[in-house]
Amino acid sequence: MAMDMTARPCSGWNTARKANLSTVVQREWVYGYLSGLSDARQSQTGKDVFSLLPANEDIVSKLNAHCETHPEDSVNKAARELFDRLVEQR
Repeated sequence: MAMDMTARPCSGWNTARKANLSTVVQREWVYGYLSGLSDARQSQTGKDVFSLLPANEDIVSKLNAHCETHPEDSVNKAARELFDRLVEQR
């Protein structure tokens, strides 16, 4: 099975969210993306970042806010910026 690795724009996230389309799939993708970043960071530094992740609804809320104000960004970029801010707070 081939995976589509195309970065999705925040504008698409916003459209799908407002129409209640694929929100579960989108959310699960983001949770998996952040979990993967956390695992990679831990294997590189030995520091547990996963415990810093906010509750799932807070993640989605922060991503929604970012995508509303930056519709030209990719969802990947928005999730990565959220992750980087959490790491910096540590």
